[in-house]
Amino acid sequence: MKRQITLLNTLKYIFGLAALSFSVVLTFRTTLGASPADTLTVIVSDLTGMTKGLSAFLITGVIILFLTIYSRKWIFLILFGQILIFSGLIDLWDLVVLAGYYPSGMAIIVPFILSLLLMPLGCAFLIRSTYPAGVYDELMFFTSKVTKLRLYVARTLNETLLVALALILSLTTGRGFGAVYFGTFAYALTVGTMIKFYLEGFDYLAKIRRQHHEHQ
Repeated sequence: MKRQITLLNTLKYIFGLAALSFSVVLTFRTTLGASPADTLTVIVSDLTGMTKGLSAFLITGVIILFLTIYSRKWIFLILFGQILIFSGLIDLWDLVVLAGYYPSGMAIIVPFILSLLLMPLGCAFLIRSTYPAGVYDELMFFTSKVTKLRLYVARTLNETLLVALALILSLTTGRGFGAVYFGTFAYALTVGTMIKFYLEGFDYLAKIRRQHHEHQ
């Protein structure tokens, strides 16, 4: 998709980053398990004492370097600017805006469902902005290209591997299953499919708008 720098695309990009980072922090606020990528963020944060935003920056930074070296496309380095903003937003939501928000009982269902809906929506907006997609989205595209798998299957494969790594770190350091719980698998199984659903929804709405303009 050709990159087009416009006000609308910039707003899409900002909304995507805000929605994605907010949904990530919501996963920290439930006891149902963090999303696959964020299980790794949590365990690295716990082991090092870093904030979750800084932990996310470290992990995604490694992924960016891998994509850059493997593909030999220096354009991926631009993503460092994105994750700098993204990690800052995570700490803003986590340490400031939602600092006192720790739901319990049945109330945890609300942030859980909201995060299930917002996470893929944020990713879809980043993709549709035509600006560089999220790091895990770029990893999804990379895996899909290398393995010839469908996008949502590639996303599920990546997230399964991230969960496995988080579990290894958690179990070998005496922290049990860490942030891995049944909710983690719900994210792994639905986020890729939901991204596809949102993108198709955007295409459908765009088609409706075109038809409306043609009949005017």
